[in-house]
Amino acid sequence: MAVLLLPLLPACSTGEAPGRPPAVRQLDDSKALKLPLDEYLLTTADLDVLTRGRETLVRQCLTRMGAQSAPRASGGIGIEDNERRYGLADAELAKGYGYHLPGGEKPTTEYPASVVPLVNGEATTFNGAPVPEGGCAGEARRGLHEAELQQSIETPQRLNMESYRKSQQDPAVTEVGRKWSRCMAESGHEYPDPMSAINDREFSSATPGDHERQVALADVLCKQKVNLIGVWSSTESTYQQALIRSNAGVLAEHLLAKQKTMELARAAIGQ
Repeated sequence: MAVLLLPLLPACSTGEAPGRPPAVRQLDDSKALKLPLDEYLLTTADLDVLTRGRETLVRQCLTRMGAQSAPRASGGIGIEDNERRYGLADAELAKGYGYHLPGGEKPTTEYPASVVPLVNGEATTFNGAPVPEGGCAGEARRGLHEAELQQSIETPQRLNMESYRKSQQDPAVTEVGRKWSRCMAESGHEYPDPMSAINDREFSSATPGDHERQVALADVLCKQKVNLIGVWSSTESTYQQALIRSNAGVLAEHLLAKQKTMELARAAIGQ
């Protein structure tokens, strides 16, 4: 199924508007795109380390309980942090998969049925010993201070949504969106803005069709022609920098909580 990017919810304004137009970079692809707020959020790399750290602690708990069992990984691949923030931007993926992801769902961890009650805490005792509150998963999350982590990223997540909304409404972005729309019309595809293409319900089937691939490729090529990724990301970076300045104190505090959890996760996997 195609990845639909739904509109972000409005957020209260907590940051100043950019003082001057951003220096616009030329950017055809967004795989490696980094934005200022990424430091405060959980990136794809962070989530990988956190997941591996949690699974390591769960396995240690199971071993201690006398129920050693390695989880089975399943699933496909995900996408990078900002890869589709402004829609599809990879011509080769467009040719092969349209707006669909090539690898299906993100990898997940599955434990054998025999140990699931120990993992999730449904069992209260095992071999005469008490099971930790919330199971081995609950113990692992406490060991990584994940509750504090979730609180620490709420503000960055809200600001991340706000910067997207503000940049989406910025004159520079709306203008480049109009250029993209005119380019698409020249290819025979009528869409008012880039997000309306990737969110087209016509492309929500299980597999991509020829028409979807044609639209997706035209979408990417038009983005490259008008430098939409460069304009939008440069504009949003400016908004994010302003939001970081006006929320510097609270963000610094939240960053410490994120760093603590990530250090514990890296230690768990021996990094």
